[in-house]
Amino acid sequence: MNAALTVFRKELTDALRDRRTWIVVLLTALIAGPFALLIIASVVTSAQESAERREVVIANAAAAPQLVNFLQRQGATIREAPDDYREQVKSGRLQNAVVVIPDDFGAKLAAGDTVQIDVVFDESASRAQAAVHTTRALLAGFGRELGTQRLLARGVSPQLLQPMEAQDINLAATRARGAQLLFLVPWLALVGAVVGAVSVAIDVTAGERERGSLEPLLMNPVSTAPIVLGKWAVTATCSAAVVVLTLAGFLAALQFVRSETLAALMQFGLPEIGLFIVLLLPFSAMVGALNMLAATYGRSHKEAQTYASYITMIVNFVPILPLLLTIRDAPWQRWVPALGQQTVLMRALRGEAVGVVDIVVPSAVALAVTAAALLLLARLLRDERIVFSR
Repeated sequence: MNAALTVFRKELTDALRDRRTWIVVLLTALIAGPFALLIIASVVTSAQESAERREVVIANAAAAPQLVNFLQRQGATIREAPDDYREQVKSGRLQNAVVVIPDDFGAKLAAGDTVQIDVVFDESASRAQAAVHTTRALLAGFGRELGTQRLLARGVSPQLLQPMEAQDINLAATRARGAQLLFLVPWLALVGAVVGAVSVAIDVTAGERERGSLEPLLMNPVSTAPIVLGKWAVTATCSAAVVVLTLAGFLAALQFVRSETLAALMQFGLPEIGLFIVLLLPFSAMVGALNMLAATYGRSHKEAQTYASYITMIVNFVPILPLLLTIRDAPWQRWVPALGQQTVLMRALRGEAVGVVDIVVPSAVALAVTAAALLLLARLLRDERIVFSR
């Protein structure tokens, strides 16, 4: 144990000497994720405010006084469309739909004919979708009111056209809707664990071999086990530090969400952080061991970076799998590294119950993989072909 602590202090000192790299890594972990979350929250807030304003942009509004009257009774604000509304909608300068009224709107309405109006919008403009939905819903309401009036004028009950009424029952809890915006937190925390481990894992394995300092270290009268443990402890510590900073950054960022509605939806406080840390510390231990194992096979620092990049790619991809699955939170998902952590963390963000099994299984799998990787790594360092291949 003393030998492992000695190696740990030595490797930690070496890792901290590269201050420029660590400043970049830690600042990125502290700022990048929260900055992305604030941008998403700002976009959602802007779309929400646009929908609440109930602004309807109309071209040739003077030809449809009945429609204008209906919209004003619904609390909508009428805005005259600019002459180049098509170009503005396409370029994104106009974040709404444009209702184009034909000149014969009033005449067809008086004759009881069907009136066709154009609704011009850009479906690819995500920020405009809320306002477009509001405009189309208001137009649908006007159509229903007009149809009801025509039926009543002919002595026909409007109920004949509504033989069935669908009532929406949304099973999603309030926090579940907010969790859709907080998906960045577990994903970036998982990625942060890998980012925090990569550079240190490569430096303590392939880096030392390339510099020629690994051979003298292994010549000391100690087994490879404490050496591996000391190096792994530094890698796991750095990985965990990046995870904690990432979570702290998200917690701080949520204090700046200006929408009270979004702030109420996105519940991420100290209890959630505690659960995240409990689940992610074993994951940090695992990615540290796996990165060291992958980097040991690299004959150079550059080759080790290539091997370690595959682990980063897998961690980036695995959390996307639930989007492709029909069954959410299946029991087998807890047994898949990265996916198990992602599944349990998202359940916590949705406000669903997280049991002991949900915590123990992903953590146990991560620790089992860690132990297997460290045993294999200790065995590799006893192989002369690995140590002396430069």
